[in-house]
Amino acid sequence: MKTEFLILVPNDESFCNSKKAFVDFLKIDALISVTGQKIFYKRTVKGRDLVSVRFSVETDKVQSKKERYFLLALECEDESLIDEFSELCERIKTIADRISPGATAINTIWDDVGRIYAEKSYPFINEVENLMRRLIAKFMLITVGMNWSKDAIHPDLFKKIENFEEEELYLNDLHKLDFIHLKQVLFEKKRDISLEEIDRLLSKTTFSDEDKEKILKYIPRSNWEKYFSALIDEKDSNLEKKWELLYKLRNKVAHNRNVRKEEFEKIKGLSLQIKDVIAKATAKLGEIDINEEDRELIIYSYNSDSSAAIGFLSEKAVAEYYMKSGFEVTSTENRYHQAFDFFALKGTQKVAVEVKSVRPRTFVPMLRMTIDRQLKHALQVSDIDSATKIHLVCVLRDDDSDYPISRILSYALKISEEISDRLEIFFGKLNEENEFIPLDL
Repeated sequence: MKTEFLILVPNDESFCNSKKAFVDFLKIDALISVTGQKIFYKRTVKGRDLVSVRFSVETDKVQSKKERYFLLALECEDESLIDEFSELCERIKTIADRISPGATAINTIWDDVGRIYAEKSYPFINEVENLMRRLIAKFMLITVGMNWSKDAIHPDLFKKIENFEEEELYLNDLHKLDFIHLKQVLFEKKRDISLEEIDRLLSKTTFSDEDKEKILKYIPRSNWEKYFSALIDEKDSNLEKKWELLYKLRNKVAHNRNVRKEEFEKIKGLSLQIKDVIAKATAKLGEIDINEEDRELIIYSYNSDSSAAIGFLSEKAVAEYYMKSGFEVTSTENRYHQAFDFFALKGTQKVAVEVKSVRPRTFVPMLRMTIDRQLKHALQVSDIDSATKIHLVCVLRDDDSDYPISRILSYALKISEEISDRLEIFFGKLNEENEFIPLDL
């Protein structure tokens, strides 16, 4: 292990102006002794030496300024003594700062100690991060069911889809989430009823028990608070704070920044504390009992940027739009109809509807993939002949690009004419209430 410090001090011809003077200044500390080219360190005055390191010192004046520099290199051969070596390095920095209090600048230009602590930190962070992903996955599977994990293909992959035809098309959404965003699934507080609904309830002069229960749903609560707090003696705010603190420390490791000993100890301590809570929560998953309303609320609480959540909201909103337009919506449980999300029935009309949530810049490859992999096959199946129309409803997501909508329209028209006169492509967006609003393009 090696550490190098570049120490800059105001140049004083009469004080600490040579290599020998610098070494003698280090000897002022009773816990440090110097013999030849070795420095020895102990924790107490009467204690034994804990670590010995080789050292070298170079010094000279900074020509452009009235300053002097000391280049101090410390090297320890035994990596198992990293804690002791770290303590020595920190103590030497404290001593060097006293050469000219308030005017000394100490720069670490090589730090194997920080690198090793960062490497030792990673397994703790990686384990607790994956344990949290596993807890969320089990929570979603047990409370919601297996369909939540059938994610839409990530939009950023659409442009490269032809290069990945032999690869797995579906990615686990949990592994797309950043470390800090994982907590949103369990800890983000949400209201279970809208402001409009609470206004309607409060306009009443008397309240039933059911009304009172609904009013309480306006108080924002997290999934952890609703489903785990009664089973585990750990408040969501406490666990969330620990997760956020670990996230800040994790960033130092992820960005290849050095980690101090006390930071490593904090990472280790937080990881073990969170790991213990996650283990208790995982063990209690089987005791969670929810109704259908809570099931949908859990899906909504799943990260709002995930493909799974946006796809679910889009399909639900489009189905509701058809129902408001006078259609009866039925599911497509038949295996031949899996290319479509639902059928919309009205009179003699039977419309097969497929909903896609997509960003404008990825629309073209998405449409090509949908046509090739889904609709062409479905159109060859005789059972689909009963459908009078096929609607591909594209829910456009917010996009920071300036991709021209006119290109989307011309391409959609061209494709629909080539495939079938029964195929129509529609566009729309979700408003703040997650309602589908058709775009008049």
